[in-house]
Amino acid sequence: MTNSDQFHRNINIRIDLASIRHNLRCAKALAPASKIMAAVKADAYGHGLTQVLSALDDVDGLAVATVEEAMALRRSGENKPVLVLQGFRTVDQLHLCAEERLWPAIHDQHQLELISSNTTRELSCWVKFDTGMGRIGLHIEQAASVHRRLQAASVNVVGLMSHFANADMVEDISNDRQLREFNSIQWPDPVARSIANSAALLSRKDVQLDWVRPGIMLYGASPFNDNNAESLSLQPAMRVTAPVISIRDLKRGQRIGYGGRYQCDRAMKVAVVGAGYGDGYPRAIPDDTSVMLGNQRCPVVGRISMDSMIVDISALAVPPPIDYPVTLWGHGQLRVDEIAQRVGTIPYELLCGIRGQRQWIDAPNEINVRKIDKDLSTN
Repeated sequence: MTNSDQFHRNINIRIDLASIRHNLRCAKALAPASKIMAAVKADAYGHGLTQVLSALDDVDGLAVATVEEAMALRRSGENKPVLVLQGFRTVDQLHLCAEERLWPAIHDQHQLELISSNTTRELSCWVKFDTGMGRIGLHIEQAASVHRRLQAASVNVVGLMSHFANADMVEDISNDRQLREFNSIQWPDPVARSIANSAALLSRKDVQLDWVRPGIMLYGASPFNDNNAESLSLQPAMRVTAPVISIRDLKRGQRIGYGGRYQCDRAMKVAVVGAGYGDGYPRAIPDDTSVMLGNQRCPVVGRISMDSMIVDISALAVPPPIDYPVTLWGHGQLRVDEIAQRVGTIPYELLCGIRGQRQWIDAPNEINVRKIDKDLSTN
């Protein structure tokens, strides 16, 4: 089930396809000699698996996690190469990969046994090696035996791949070690190689190889804790808004929200906003985390509820009207990277977890932007 299949709540999620195109151009500029395998797993990081395809016309292939995701692409009419990062688990999935010309990643002995014991039409695959991630992947010492088994089964190996564990930690020496191990793999046939994700692509030039696999950067978020998306010339594709549902005047000393965590240190005017952890906005957000009302930052106060949050709007010259769209992230001055850092998580989790009514536009919707960014001015 995707976000768009959920019954409608208050959250509105606007996806700007023009921003995804811009970010793709950035990826291409960083690896001009490499082919691009765009990561669209997890419903394109919450941006809509099939809806973002028009912004990814210029990629050479697509990468998803599961056969089910790959089949959704094929059903949509997508004919590009599709890499299935988790490969196949069953004979039926193996046959689907062959029939639909998918590229499963071979990373486990179980998959090799399925290939050896079942006849199927021509299959093309990637072989994944674990060079230090410790998640999935064959050991590099197995390369020769894996090659023999796949050759005996007449499997076409498109390429070899691996995955960095700490590419977002640019100075971590394990990145150099993983790259050395990957480059040391002896494979008898000439095949493509791929190891670079967004963080690796953005931080070093020696990892581009034949294919790169950008993910988070395509959606305008940074994979780094100390380098925001704006500094990387990336444009946020997702803007999340929720409506004002009430305006209230609170007295000095009055407590706000569950547990009374926040106590008013003065008379305050607050807006109750119709979004909470039931919509995927993180409950662990600390006080003073910003939202945007127009072009003004306003702090969240008190605990996030399932369906609402409370925002201090005392600094605004005029209160917003009921139903005014409050930006939770995606405004040029309030990126998802910042919200993720405030809560101690990563933008991937927020983008994939937010739920609401999504709309896709191909250029900034000026009417909506003017409505969202209406100047409320400060006192």
